[in-house]
Amino acid sequence: MNDPLEPEDRDEEEEERFGPLDPDEAEDVRADLEDLRGMRALFQPQGVKGVAIACPDCGENHFYEWDLLRENLEHMLETGEPRMHEPAYEVREEEYIQWDYGKGYLDALLDHGLDPERRIEVTRCPWCETPCEDHFRFCPACGRSLAALRLYRELTERGMDDREVRALLVRAGFEPFA
Repeated sequence: MNDPLEPEDRDEEEEERFGPLDPDEAEDVRADLEDLRGMRALFQPQGVKGVAIACPDCGENHFYEWDLLRENLEHMLETGEPRMHEPAYEVREEEYIQWDYGKGYLDALLDHGLDPERRIEVTRCPWCETPCEDHFRFCPACGRSLAALRLYRELTERGMDDREVRALLVRAGFEPFA
């Protein structure tokens, strides 16, 4: 009886299907890696664990956590061979985004000049001067949202006048900076 795990018993057609990627295929995989990096930067802070990709063969969604898909794509670049993966255990579908949705959302942001990986540095709360780390969404001392500060910095970096930006933020309902 033949052992299906023995290399000499593999289906020859299967071995011929895989090999080094041609330059166009390799470029597509590199683009997918770049898209994955952008989607992860955009969606992971919101609690998304990875992406769901609709399988054309079985018609089901396959769920990949961020690192698993990155490793699979990198493996494909190196060997030309896709990796098999075990289905996720008790997947909570709401924790994943569809690849096509994430890619479309990311493309729309980039088309409008918004890079999801670019964050405006926040070092101090503009109201109470408490030091803040860049990833803080709220001041740890006074509890105010730091979104107005990030918006202020973005608009002034784009050339808007300081006073005009402050007035705009107040009209939009943000509390004036101290």
